Amino acid sequence: MEGRGKILLGATSIAFLIFIAYAFISNVSPYKTVSEVLELKEAYNIQVNGTIVPNSTRIEGNVTLFELTDGKSVMKVVYKGTTHYQENVTVVVVGDYKDGTFFASKVLTKCHTEYKVEK
Repeated sequence: MEGRGKILLGATSIAFLIFIAYAFISNVSPYKTVSEVLELKEAYNIQVNGTIVPNSTRIEGNVTLFELTDGKSVMKVVYKGTTHYQENVTVVVVGDYKDGTFFASKVLTKCHTEYKVEK
């Protein structure tokens, strides 16, 4: 019985480690450029680094629409919330890309040496 218990404990430990590794990998949000995202059909839980295109921002109620560029390509972004950033600044948007539009759940602006979540 003692040998069987060790085997069961070992198998349980391995299964737990596999579960933890899977949970970590599925929640990783990789950085992409605008051009890389536009090559995809759709992508979920990603971070895109780019610059807000001047004169592209519109606020409609509690939704902010703007365009993001990496200097090569331009992508439409929809953010459910209002932002207080300036155009032509570098931001990171976090969210999902589908149907030709990026749906941001967060907009991070760089402030001195760190990115801050726009509220």
